[in-house]
Amino acid sequence: MLVALFSRLLNLNTGNIPLEDFFTELVAYLFSTDKDILYAWLNHLNVLDTSIDLDAYVSTQRKFEPLDVHRLGSRPDIVIELANTQRLSIIFIESKIGSHEGDEQLSRYAEILHGIPGFQHKVLLYITRDFDPKDQADVFKNIFQSTVQFRQLRWHQFYRFLKTQADTMLVQEIMTFMGEYRMAHNNQFSSIDVITLANFTKSLELMDETMWGEVSQRFKTVLGAIKQKATALTQIQWHGRYLMTASMPSGRWWCGLGFILKTSHLTDYPTVRLVLEVDPNSHRRADIIEAMKNICEQYGWKGYSLDSSKDWAGVVREKSLQDFLSEEDHVVAIKRFFLQALDELEQIKDQYSTLPWVAIQDNRESSDDGLPGT
Repeated sequence: MLVALFSRLLNLNTGNIPLEDFFTELVAYLFSTDKDILYAWLNHLNVLDTSIDLDAYVSTQRKFEPLDVHRLGSRPDIVIELANTQRLSIIFIESKIGSHEGDEQLSRYAEILHGIPGFQHKVLLYITRDFDPKDQADVFKNIFQSTVQFRQLRWHQFYRFLKTQADTMLVQEIMTFMGEYRMAHNNQFSSIDVITLANFTKSLELMDETMWGEVSQRFKTVLGAIKQKATALTQIQWHGRYLMTASMPSGRWWCGLGFILKTSHLTDYPTVRLVLEVDPNSHRRADIIEAMKNICEQYGWKGYSLDSSKDWAGVVREKSLQDFLSEEDHVVAIKRFFLQALDELEQIKDQYSTLPWVAIQDNRESSDDGLPGT
């Protein structure tokens, strides 16, 4: 068996196939080709009684037109339709690996499921890699007496389920892929986890040394405001990043500078980053996106989701922490990178002065950053 086959295939298509879409196709293919695993999983979840003979059809990225009350159409990651002599059932699966729920995404899916005729059993499954709790009342807020069952799961639960199934090559490769992309938590502290905990305070002190002081003062000068340090600590918990931030509410966008700690692979290095990001609902989004595309061309920054109308989009000036390890003084080298990035940002502000750059100074001692998890 080729080790990490699916990871190699994904890497060959970097930039063309998002991780979540790639993994969706893997899981859907498994369910389509091995119905015994599909039925065993549904029984394991107690969402359907599959003890009687079933026929199942699995599809991915199926488009559903928006209802009258919806601003956007919907496209669940996986749709499973099951039939037996007694009833028809339909399941929507929405998967998240590092990203968060889109605009009213789960409530839209629930409302579409609720309105689909002919199915006696309807299930909405929200499966995430990271902790992302949802309130069922919010999911069903626009439905009176919902006919939909909502369940929230984590991908590490699916990983543990696969360990109980037949050890086929396909199952092995999917489990290997899940392990590489941190979807295989075993609820036990590994030796790496223990080392990380023991050194976290020291690592935080080093990050603070690079960020707070000369760099944070420069950040405030360039942006005109900076949020309280407590918000940066909150982001470690919720978003896997440690950033100083400034919100520019008139354009519904924000700027952040610091460390991106969460990685896809265990062996990947964190990165240091300056980011500008805009809300999909910003009334100035078109102007900001046009400027962001120009920034990528003129300054060599990297953009993401610039052609998507429904996602947070942004540009980053970024460097791997690995690139600084050969320096004699890591703190000095990282501070130099931050200050150079802020110099570029100041030039960008001057060049695109018509954009809504006004940042709001927040002096509250709140730990809520109010920013997206991208």
